[in-house]
Amino acid sequence: MSSSAAATSSSISSADPRRPDHIVEYKPEVKRIEDDDPDVHGFVALVAAVVGLMIRNRTCLWVGMIFSVESYLNQRASEGGLMGSPTATILFSISSLIMNYMPEILALYAGVKA
Repeated sequence: MSSSAAATSSSISSADPRRPDHIVEYKPEVKRIEDDDPDVHGFVALVAAVVGLMIRNRTCLWVGMIFSVESYLNQRASEGGLMGSPTATILFSISSLIMNYMPEILALYAGVKA
């Protein structure tokens, strides 16, 4: 029985299509900081906030606010390039919303006191 088991194992090894001399080990790609995608959400947030302030469009301001929150949630550890930090983008979006809604808030308080 041992001779038949040895014959079976030798036939299995000869029928094995894998070739150890053709094995290529996996090496993960090395990513550089320069290869990362730019912060598109932060750019859209700043553009929407500036356009919303200039044409006084609240829809643009709210879109900018949503994109700034998304930029903050997706920030990297090495953030802080040309666009600034995502926290600054959120503060800019909030201040632009406040500046747009301020005349109505002041008119509301002036009407209550009168």
